[in-house]
Amino acid sequence: MNNLKTKVLLALAGLTLTGASVLPATTALADSTDKNISAKISFEQATKTALKEAKTGKITQIELENKKNKPVYEVTILDDKTEKEYKINGNSGKVIKHSTEDISADKEDVKLSQATPKLSLNDAEKKAKEKYSSAKLREIKLDIENGKTVYKVKLQDNNKKIKLVLNADDGAIISEKLNKPNRPTSA
Repeated sequence: MNNLKTKVLLALAGLTLTGASVLPATTALADSTDKNISAKISFEQATKTALKEAKTGKITQIELENKKNKPVYEVTILDDKTEKEYKINGNSGKVIKHSTEDISADKEDVKLSQATPKLSLNDAEKKAKEKYSSAKLREIKLDIENGKTVYKVKLQDNNKKIKLVLNADDGAIISEKLNKPNRPTSA
């Protein structure tokens, strides 16, 4: 996969067109480089729209971004051969852009498309929220790190950015990073 940003999106592992559970309705925050932004539609609604359009595959990544001061969900669906990426308007729920890329030569993406973690996306979200109950979900991503399947979870609690890496089989926290905003120094 040529697009590194695509690899850093939210994952919804195990979510297939067969009707597996998806994120509960929630409003999310945009990437930290953007100002905080909320969407009128939930992660769940965005994933349902993408799945309906894709017809096959499983959602492996989703992220809420700020595009021209408007919320846009970027949803990635993988199957064994293709990556389907959908940009969905975060207010209307309409697909605004779609692209397809052949991943058959990308071993990492093929492996990710075939991953079957024991922990569901909802379980990963619950684990993160157990620890940071007041934080807002920004991103969840299924990834393979050092040969292990993990969830990378990004949350934001006011001005604090929280990054967690969870074992996708048992939910154990592998790593945790808290970034507090820089405070001005007095002269």
